Amino acid sequence: MNTDRKDRAANFNFPADRHQIIRDRLAQHGRVIAADLALEFGISEDSVRRDLRELAAAGACLRVYGGAIAMAQSTRPIQERAGEHVGRKQQLARAAARLVQGGQLVFLDSGTTNVEIARQLPEDIGLTVATNSPAVAVALTGRDDIKVVLIGGSFDPQVGGTLGTQASSELQRMHPDLCFIGICSIDAQAGIGAGNAEDAAFKRQLAASCGALVAVATNEKLGTGAPFAIADIADINHLVVEADADAQQVARLRDVGVDVIIAH
Repeated sequence: MNTDRKDRAANFNFPADRHQIIRDRLAQHGRVIAADLALEFGISEDSVRRDLRELAAAGACLRVYGGAIAMAQSTRPIQERAGEHVGRKQQLARAAARLVQGGQLVFLDSGTTNVEIARQLPEDIGLTVATNSPAVAVALTGRDDIKVVLIGGSFDPQVGGTLGTQASSELQRMHPDLCFIGICSIDAQAGIGAGNAEDAAFKRQLAASCGALVAVATNEKLGTGAPFAIADIADINHLVVEADADAQQVARLRDVGVDVIIAH
């Protein structure tokens, strides 16, 4: 055995070195399998699971059955995100808007992609859009064919929407036909998640109140986790992804029954 291989093997005895290797794998591949790591490191799966628990506690990953997945990128204030990847979001929005039918009550949750969906709604469609996002309401200004209901509450500049007791109370009185929910992450095992506890609580209520739930995800959200759970993957009726979305991620999601729509 050469010296480099001996050094690498010896490093597997130290948790800090294993943790760094796991972090690197998560960054490269998005997920790790505990059994594979145990074989590679020459340690028990219990030891690997202990490593993953410690990394999850440090916010480096989200544990799922059999291993762990990478965490979604930290959410920045919505104003910082508004001008990013506009073309990609418009393409997703055009595909998502085709799910909307005239006469529906549609809820557009806060989020930059959902603002684009509002802009892509067909002319003369005749529907009601409820939202907790002032930006969505502004995007629909001048649309005589769309009635806009903007719910109140405390405005959170990071998520770009109203949250809290008042928002929750007003949402409680609604039963939308179709909801476009803003997400930070989505994974076939972990479901959908958010980076803000209060936002996640609002989204859980939204998911429970609507007839059909739609998530729209840019590539970097696929196969990732977030600190706060919103819903199980089985709760998603439709998922709209980019044309060049990772084929393995799309296959995993379809395997668990999600209707994945490829935006072209």
